[in-house]
Amino acid sequence: MMNNYYIGIMTGTSADALDGCIVSFDDKFQLIESASINLDKSYKKNYEECIKAGFKEIHESKKLLELENILNEKTIELINILLSNNGIDISEISSIGFSGQTVFHTNEHSYQIGNPSFISENSKIDVYSDFRNFDIKNGGMGAPLIPSFHKYLYGEGKDKLIFNIGGIANGTYLKENEVALASDVGPGNCLMDFVSSKNFNKPFDNNGDLASKGELDQILFEKLIDKCSDMSYPRADDKQDYYGLKELFIDIDPNSLLRTLAELTAQKINEFYEFCEKPDEVIFHGGGTKNKFLMDLINNKINGLVRTTDDEVPSKYVESAGFAYLAYLKKGEIFKAKS
Repeated sequence: MMNNYYIGIMTGTSADALDGCIVSFDDKFQLIESASINLDKSYKKNYEECIKAGFKEIHESKKLLELENILNEKTIELINILLSNNGIDISEISSIGFSGQTVFHTNEHSYQIGNPSFISENSKIDVYSDFRNFDIKNGGMGAPLIPSFHKYLYGEGKDKLIFNIGGIANGTYLKENEVALASDVGPGNCLMDFVSSKNFNKPFDNNGDLASKGELDQILFEKLIDKCSDMSYPRADDKQDYYGLKELFIDIDPNSLLRTLAELTAQKINEFYEFCEKPDEVIFHGGGTKNKFLMDLINNKINGLVRTTDDEVPSKYVESAGFAYLAYLKKGEIFKAKS
């Protein structure tokens, strides 16, 4: 059998789910199978606590080691689900692209939990991982990582802008068939998710319903914009870069706080859109696309065609497919399965 399929496994900074897919890059892109496993609230809570504590080495935190073990086991479970759902044998899989769960990130070094050696050993499939440090060693910033996949999907004879709204929002500016600029651009869902969890005991603001009931706090908005005014492109952000803004969230109605944070996310996306000369087509993916209120704010700011990736790849699985593509390109460290 030819091993011409690739598996991509991704969990983002929202830490609420593990997404995976089986894809093929023969002739053209094909999404063969996709599946997702929810990560429970305790995983996200403990992950956030580890980030706040600033753990940089796994031996410093028993809690971090427990999180890694959960992620390892869930990854194997998801791989088995993907294979069994489509009846694909492991001999048909060339390799797995495994993102890991980012704990901290700078332009010089990045750290993820998740053990690719464990995954390769237990799946019997070669694993490509540690993509961020691989990118840094090769002259990049370790984020964003999937502009090459954006180019593969959308590169043609006209300018386009592709945004991923995850915990952090990032954008890829395609000028004809080349990546002209790729950068993190601002907070995506991370601050809104924090407020939704703290004030409403909900992991996220479904459809932006809570934000839609609030009023824009102009004073807070101007303070937030001012705090984020000296961020140039390209750059790689860490969630901690934005969590410092929480000191401004005092004595503000929670619905209005969500409304104002949605405006901040939309504004930072619009700033990058304007910086990239306002291309005619702007394409979105990531969890933020499910926030109808946020997407309406963005639509009101951006001229031209605004759509999601769903015609090519369901928005939820773009990043996992992107990590499969990085494995296909061998743009990470390889962890060989033992024969």
